[in-house]
Amino acid sequence: MVLEHPSRMARELGRICRDASAAIMKVYNQPQQQWDVKTKADDSPVTAADLGAHKVIMRGLSQMMPRLPVLSEESANVAWSARSQWGRYWLVDPLDGTREFLDRNDEFTINIAMIEHGQPLFGMVHVPVTGVTYYGGRSCGSYRQGLEGEPERLEVRSLRLPQIDVVASHRHGNEQIQPLLDAMQQQGMNVARRQIGSSLKLCMIAEGQADFYPRIGPTCEWDTAAAQAVIEGAGGKVLDLNFKTLAYNQKDSLMNAWFMVLGDLHHPWQNWLTPALEQLRLDEQEAAEADS
Repeated sequence: MVLEHPSRMARELGRICRDASAAIMKVYNQPQQQWDVKTKADDSPVTAADLGAHKVIMRGLSQMMPRLPVLSEESANVAWSARSQWGRYWLVDPLDGTREFLDRNDEFTINIAMIEHGQPLFGMVHVPVTGVTYYGGRSCGSYRQGLEGEPERLEVRSLRLPQIDVVASHRHGNEQIQPLLDAMQQQGMNVARRQIGSSLKLCMIAEGQADFYPRIGPTCEWDTAAAQAVIEGAGGKVLDLNFKTLAYNQKDSLMNAWFMVLGDLHHPWQNWLTPALEQLRLDEQEAAEADS
């Protein structure tokens, strides 16, 4: 999979993200009682900022590539019979980290990915509060663009053993990831954990600020696709618990498998983690059966 004209793609998606960011920040800067917070059927929150950004992105993508389908968190009711026929499409989370938005901790992002044959071809993650943009893909490399200056090439860092810096969610699965951290500590690793919201966890690994992100709990495909493209362009991987690359649009459900994000791939992660993963695979299977 090779992306045609990645620089043009970055420019056009960057413009769409900035427009969506303006819609989000207009709401964010208002008093919270004006945010029009509602609860969706899956018990997750949605705000006027989510919906405003969704409208901006849908309009921008339809102008950019009118024939390419779009699957967004805020318009995800596309039948599997239809989207199973898609070869290439957009996958969008207009506001990743709505709970971070509600907490006013600034750790929320806009995620836009182009998917081709089940894999992220290109992704962009934009941070509305700072204006920083992460973008790229496996075939074109990944970059970080601030408000000023030239884009900086991203590259995962080499592990500085015995130190391993882990990023984790503020809210989800922190008890469940402990067996993985324990497995590394039992082999002499010094594991430090930092909690952060949204796709920023993956971007931290892509820019060499962390090494490992295990997600043992529910996520949807739009939560990860854009940042997965950035990770892959920086030299890392997003893998399920069987060490297979996370894939998209492979089934009716839009829920991801439990996964791990690895930076430096030149180390025996599988050997380090296998003792803990065996039980986690069983736990994942039981969780899937309970939800079915």
